[in-house]
Amino acid sequence: MAKESVTVNIMDRQFTVGCKKQEREDLLNAAAYLDDQLRSVQAQSKVVGLEHCVVIAALNLTNELLKLRRYPQAPEALSERIRTLRERVQNVVSGTPIVS
Repeated sequence: MAKESVTVNIMDRQFTVGCKKQEREDLLNAAAYLDDQLRSVQAQSKVVGLEHCVVIAALNLTNELLKLRRYPQAPEALSERIRTLRERVQNVVSGTPIVS
């Protein structure tokens, strides 16, 4: 598979990542979601250090992943969670404010 370089913006920093061409859109969505999570943690935290925000966001995302793995027999809940996450990513990409 051919790989391409994709530049993503996370916390106002640019990162160039190699990925397969068919995975480009997923990578961009993942970067937008991560950026949103980091900004959310930073906005809610009294400590504004980037390292702190990264660790908290990583813990939150890992918790979400483990919950999804723990309950694979709940397809409706998974579908709803995916729909919600997709909407949040689309809102971030379009610049629409996210309401929790």
